Amino acid sequence: MKLRYFVEYILFRLLIWFIRSLSPSTSVKAGRLLGKLASKVDRKHRQIAVDNLSMALGMKEEEAIPFASLVFENLGQTFVEFMQPGRYGRTYVLDNVQVEGLEHIKEAGNKGKGVLVLAAHIGNWELLGSALREHSGPVTVVYKKAKNPFVTEFIRAARKRRGIDTIPHRNSARKILALLKKNETVGILLDQYATNKDAIKADFFGIPAETNYGLALIALKTGAPVVPAFMVRDESGRYRCVYEKAIELDKGDDLQEDIKEATSRFNEILERAVRRYPEQWFWVHNRWKVKKYGRKKRRKKGRRIRG
Repeated sequence: MKLRYFVEYILFRLLIWFIRSLSPSTSVKAGRLLGKLASKVDRKHRQIAVDNLSMALGMKEEEAIPFASLVFENLGQTFVEFMQPGRYGRTYVLDNVQVEGLEHIKEAGNKGKGVLVLAAHIGNWELLGSALREHSGPVTVVYKKAKNPFVTEFIRAARKRRGIDTIPHRNSARKILALLKKNETVGILLDQYATNKDAIKADFFGIPAETNYGLALIALKTGAPVVPAFMVRDESGRYRCVYEKAIELDKGDDLQEDIKEATSRFNEILERAVRRYPEQWFWVHNRWKVKKYGRKKRRKKGRRIRG
């Protein structure tokens, strides 16, 4: 185990201790201030955000830089909120989250095939897991491990204490299928770059983006409904949990084409949500894997989707 990971984790825990020593209102302000500071210090991810905003929304650099700062502030607030256990209990969700489209998640659950939730790193996505727990029963979230294993375990344990099970995205298909058979809910955040072996290209903001095809494959194979869901902040500082109508997927004779069509539809829905709340999305992630001199990789032709 690298010593650097242990040192990072100690600093991480000290930051958490400081955050938890503050009052809830003060900690939120501190989180936004922390995010604003990060936008000044973390030049790499600030530049990624600026490049993404320029590509996807056509912003000029002088417009994208201050907007990127707002993105960092939202991330800082989300980080601070995640570290406060009291913000994820049943009482907090009932008192602070306005729900739209509750009937959609209920109807999906009533089909008895389990529910697949299409989500994104927008607003406070961690709070979405708590809302799903209240609105649809047992919920499991598919996640990507952090580079630091100590941080990964801390986050996993925190989610577990809040009643949210997690499974790493690598080789997760069998576990997801087992959960669906028990009519449980599985949340999948589909808005991050996926490696070639797990992905197909599907436009996102009109730009080809490597997108994991697992959600489409499982939905088509099982018939489990896919419900888009987002937890966003409103102007008052409270939250809105938005459930959209389950996506009806077309099944033809060509599974690969069906998967491509479904994945494209998923990206369209995610794009619509991001356009609605652009300052609340995770623009600091290199979604398109673009450098100033072009794309890092190009997929080899002729790869078949395994189904």
